Amino acid sequence: MMILAGELGTGKSVLMGELFYNILKKRKEPCIYVNFEGPPIAVEQDMEAFGWDLTPFLESGQLRFLDCFSFRMEPTKVPPYAHYVKDPRDLHSVTSALFNMMEEMKMIGRGAVFVDSLTEMFTLVQEDRPLIFNMLDGVKSWRAKGPKEKLVPFFCSHHTPLRAYADLDDLLFYVVDGILDIRFNPGFADRGLLVKQFRVRKMKGAPHETYWVTFSVTSKGVTEIPLPVPVLSTEKPRTTRKK
Repeated sequence: MMILAGELGTGKSVLMGELFYNILKKRKEPCIYVNFEGPPIAVEQDMEAFGWDLTPFLESGQLRFLDCFSFRMEPTKVPPYAHYVKDPRDLHSVTSALFNMMEEMKMIGRGAVFVDSLTEMFTLVQEDRPLIFNMLDGVKSWRAKGPKEKLVPFFCSHHTPLRAYADLDDLLFYVVDGILDIRFNPGFADRGLLVKQFRVRKMKGAPHETYWVTFSVTSKGVTEIPLPVPVLSTEKPRTTRKK
């Protein structure tokens, strides 16, 4: 279970969208997109803006949406490739629908689930217990049933830093297996320039680099901006002796 965490506008959705599209097209594996932040049509249009056409995958059943947003609009017609959740405030109903879909799509050891976003999901969770425990229980349940039991990775976007969830972030990051930090380079931000970067903070059981990668969002998606990679030296610093 992996989290793509960062401020608003840093590029979380584009990074997740490109990963999502490549799993569909290149690996030809099934995907479920759990949308809390907009209806399925909005996700389709966002993907089309980068030249990523979802139509073939929707028609073949390789891609399905778990629609946790449209309850706000009370839709009269639900597309055949989407499952409409009437009350996503009930996390149990969302969980049940998600894993039923995974069973129907035979997602065991193949495919991936994308959640956009955990932050929005948390705002909907019923507060029958302290909110922080309700949220963490839901994430733990998804991680146990998906990545651990079914061997299907979950990729979830999460907005940080938000004061309402400041206490939650550390606990949430402890629970998950991987964290991709996404930010605006602080040095450039101080000068009014928004330069996007990401790094792997945590990735259990896999070798990984931890330096910041600079990127831009183009009409084709994410493009790396080559910069010198920092090299950690074990040599002692040299000193110059004064004459």
